[in-house]
Amino acid sequence: MSAGPPVVKPRAAGGRRVILLGIAFSALALAIYAPSYRGPFVSDDYLYLEHNETLALPLGDALPRTLEVFCMGNWSPLHQLWLLLEWRLFGTDPLPYRIANVLLHTVVSLALVSAARRAGLSGRAAVAAGALFLVHPAAAEAVAWINQSKTLLAVALCLVSLERWLAYLQEGRRGQLVACTAAGALALLAKPAALPLPAILLAAVWTHGRRRQRAVLDVIPLALFAAVGLALNLAAQSMQGGVAPWFGGSPAATARMLPWIAWRYVRVAAAPFDLVHGVHPEPTQGWGDVRIWLPLAALAAVALLAAAAVRAHRQRALGVAWFALMLLPVVQLIPMIEVFADRYLYAALPGALALVADVGDSWARRAGRRAALGLAAALATLCVGFAALTVQRAALWANPEALYQQAADRYPLGRTGWTGLGAERHRKGDLDGAAAAYLRSLAVHPVDGHVRQLLGRVRLRQQQPARALYDLEESLRLAPDEADADWTRRMVRQLRSRGFEPEEDPAG
Repeated sequence: MSAGPPVVKPRAAGGRRVILLGIAFSALALAIYAPSYRGPFVSDDYLYLEHNETLALPLGDALPRTLEVFCMGNWSPLHQLWLLLEWRLFGTDPLPYRIANVLLHTVVSLALVSAARRAGLSGRAAVAAGALFLVHPAAAEAVAWINQSKTLLAVALCLVSLERWLAYLQEGRRGQLVACTAAGALALLAKPAALPLPAILLAAVWTHGRRRQRAVLDVIPLALFAAVGLALNLAAQSMQGGVAPWFGGSPAATARMLPWIAWRYVRVAAAPFDLVHGVHPEPTQGWGDVRIWLPLAALAAVALLAAAAVRAHRQRALGVAWFALMLLPVVQLIPMIEVFADRYLYAALPGALALVADVGDSWARRAGRRAALGLAAALATLCVGFAALTVQRAALWANPEALYQQAADRYPLGRTGWTGLGAERHRKGDLDGAAAAYLRSLAVHPVDGHVRQLLGRVRLRQQQPARALYDLEESLRLAPDEADADWTRRMVRQLRSRGFEPEEDPAG
């Protein structure tokens, strides 16, 4: 994330400038995401909030439960605490949750500016990176989807941790190390997206460090904490249906799709023009498929450009490391239900934007004042274009049925569009349409315990208790610790006590 070979302690920005930048970023973000404010809770929001039994407990009982809950395949107690606070403040009104997410996104953008400055970027390059991140359309899914506050919290804390780590590498104060480790631990408690953080800190030892051997040892406590977090999240994934079969049916088929997945992340970071909530392509047709070799060639070209940038200034390797390592957990090393998601790019994007901003700033300084003005004009134009695209994406989150219909139309082999359509139709009372959408979702991913439970809820409202019983029991078999498992068990007992026997849907 940086420029220039010598490690120089950046001059601290004045308090007034920081406040003005925070006000400007906040106002811009609130304006860009305004079209999403009239939207309802969407899909998983209900499970994280209205159907989250922990939030309904008395405060004294709810607080310790946040450490125990596995929710939607994640162990994220800090996120549960955040939701508990929001639930106590906002109740069932989606609007304040959305505004809170936008303000969290502003905090992440400001944390990126601070970390970039600490890494050695000039003030204007750091602000440029933060501004691009603030308006980037790929961020819309993480910002406009209420339950993704976990992503915003995790990335903000990761950036704070990195900034304190860089300060520690430069100055060696123990308080900086403590702050780095504490922020990193909190990031891991917010979302497993923070699991690559210890590796990123080790990369910073090479790019920015001086006392390297000691610094490596200083990462060990956070690395051990991350290992515990990884084990708990793997357990959550396995118990709640978050781990999917291999894409295409085998590890080899998944490996053949990895170039496509990796290239899409890189491409969307630079040209976010075809964003969709729920991307699930068709499997490749053997190793000769063009969707293997074209993405590989494109990735090789990007890697050469990145290597040239790093060769000029080694510290830029930190931006490359951040981008690559933050994507590792989501490129199917462990099979996931969603092959690709826009929100997964949110955590990786700061590294790419800091690198690009630094390269552009270095070129402008060498090329002279006219070039700098031209670059500033190009940056402003890009920000306006990105902001316009983000407004469009935000508006879709106010119309979730259109959002999910787009995903189902573009990627009919994916579960996201069909599951979301089912949830929205269910919410609107279209029970037949909801059941049809859930069955389409189960056709592409039959072992999804969560969708089975949602279909069971629809069957109950359709007065089809035998089919409801089948779906609810299947939900418990597939995901015994799913978020609403206690409710599901109660309903199964009630239906059994009334003498019903499970009946499988002919279409399911």
